[in-house]
Amino acid sequence: MARIRKNRYATLNATSEEQNEHHTETLRAVRDNPNAPEPLWQLAKKMLSGRLQLKDVLNDAAGHRALTDGLAPLREQWRTMSPQQRQATRQYDPDEHPDRAGDAAGRSPRN
Repeated sequence: MARIRKNRYATLNATSEEQNEHHTETLRAVRDNPNAPEPLWQLAKKMLSGRLQLKDVLNDAAGHRALTDGLAPLREQWRTMSPQQRQATRQYDPDEHPDRAGDAAGRSPRN
């Protein structure tokens, strides 16, 4: 019985770590996207710095608005991309191209 509990905990813990990694990668992509709307960019920056948690964003009207209004143009941009552009976007790593998404110190173009 203890072994089953350990396995469940390990599975839940791994899932949480994977989700956290995914969320962090997504926030970094928003932060590094020069086309991201300012409120959404600010929100991503605050969340990455640890000053704001997702639950706080969802409970705050301004945070919720920044998410929904900020994602709308990005969603439309995604819809108009060709499959090749989408694949290139998925594979893009701003750390490999500091001249396009900030400098080598990891600062975004808006800093």
